[in-house]
Amino acid sequence: MNKAIYGGIAAGMLLVGLVLFQSGNWPTWNAQAIPEGQARSFTLIASEKVVQIAPDNALTPGGIMYNAMVFNGTIPGPPIVVNWGDTVTMTLKNEGHAIHSIDMHAAVGNAQVNSGPLTPGQSKTWTWKAVTPGAFFYHCAADGLNGVWEHLANGMYGGIIVHSPYEKPAKEFYVAFGDMYFASGGNSTGAKSFDMTSFLSGNNALEVTNGMAFKYTPGIGKLSPLSLNKDAKPLMVKPGELTRWYIINAGPDKFLAFHFISGQIQVKDVRVAGREAPNYGTGDTWTIPPGSASVVESTFPAEGPYVGVTHALNDVVKGGAFVVVGSNSSTDTDIPGDAAVPQAGTANAYYSMSSGGSSMTGGSMSNSTSMGNGTSMSNGTSSSGNSTSNSTG
Repeated sequence: MNKAIYGGIAAGMLLVGLVLFQSGNWPTWNAQAIPEGQARSFTLIASEKVVQIAPDNALTPGGIMYNAMVFNGTIPGPPIVVNWGDTVTMTLKNEGHAIHSIDMHAAVGNAQVNSGPLTPGQSKTWTWKAVTPGAFFYHCAADGLNGVWEHLANGMYGGIIVHSPYEKPAKEFYVAFGDMYFASGGNSTGAKSFDMTSFLSGNNALEVTNGMAFKYTPGIGKLSPLSLNKDAKPLMVKPGELTRWYIINAGPDKFLAFHFISGQIQVKDVRVAGREAPNYGTGDTWTIPPGSASVVESTFPAEGPYVGVTHALNDVVKGGAFVVVGSNSSTDTDIPGDAAVPQAGTANAYYSMSSGGSSMTGGSMSNSTSMGNGTSMSNGTSSSGNSTSNSTG
């Protein structure tokens, strides 16, 4: 089946969804008037680029390069951060060689959500209002949904964060999971490309976090250690501090069973009507569907390593894990650039196109911290009960 047939199927499903939506009596998200926020402006640049999506290790010898589709040069695209009630002016520029577009899940209304397809060289500017607090997904919708699966699997996605005035102060992180589908072999440069057969069979080759398998995971194993990423830089937290995680599941196919090893989570996906709601309570594992995002809060009680994973463990083997290290020496500014959440209305420098994209790896760290639960990793700190020896680049 070709793209035209898949596009017809997708368009038919969309039409059915629109009919059902219009026929229902759907409630508004909140009874309180939406506040008048500030004017915010963002620009996303769509293009194609070869990026590294797996490090050099025993599972992927030599690493893996990939023919990606990107917003602002990276997988994922930059976090778009606003406050509840803000009016957002969005500009999309297509500087690539394919038809691109964008679908903003935080907006409401066809003219606000969708840019419509842009041919190479075209751009479009439009506005939308941040009517609901929480974490949301954005992605390329290709040519009116025709090919959306490929553009999404190729890396054209990111997260939208709409802050509520009722949030408690917290150290915040931006982490996007995504499925990568490709077959063996590559083009003349050795880079992999999207494979429809792998996608239709649900056989993702990798599960990446912020664009790379095992990006923040130096290694696993205590008695039989396995090095996964010699350049990994774990995410640092201070024991007892509130941390807030904007977890994006780009899919395009796999559900994400999000879990912190050695930790518990509170899920607070929507804040409305002057209070935090709904509060799904304290738990261990939370399901995030493909094409969605969740706000997850956690407090790590002691120094030492923790691990954020998808508890669909075949995807952990494919890269879907990241290391969090509790350390009393952690600071507010020790977050890797690609995981940092900027202030509302400001850009994250990591995602600036002025640098031509970004490096897909972090600093240089060794693999010598041993977890009691059988996971080994480096962390840049000395934690009680854990042996550490490293240098941070």
